[in-house]
Amino acid sequence: MEIADGHDGSYEPGDAARFSGQVSLRPSFSTPSGTGMSVVHFAAGARTHWHRHPEGQLLYAISGRGRVRSRDGQSHLLAPGDIVYAAPGEWHFHGGCPDSPMAHVAVSMGGSPEWGDPVTDEEYAEGLS
Repeated sequence: MEIADGHDGSYEPGDAARFSGQVSLRPSFSTPSGTGMSVVHFAAGARTHWHRHPEGQLLYAISGRGRVRSRDGQSHLLAPGDIVYAAPGEWHFHGGCPDSPMAHVAVSMGGSPEWGDPVTDEEYAEGLS
């Protein structure tokens, strides 16, 4: 058994190759099959770049308000308790609302995600105003 002790409070800053804005990630473990879990905190307006996961991703919003959108235009305003499933290979992004930070638990399944371009301000606002 491995345990990531939540009391130590260690977070890493999100890097510019995957995130726009101020983002902090709690280091996590990965299983031999490539499933991993992390806690991610987004400042207001911060977000991931477009990305997709080989076997999909689960998001569980734990605080604040956020947004998630897929390239096909489906979008959702996140609130604590919301659960989102991005299907295998589905390009999507997620992050804080323009006026609110957001934190979520992210479960990435089946290996490393493929990262794409940063989400433009227009894409970030589309369908979620």
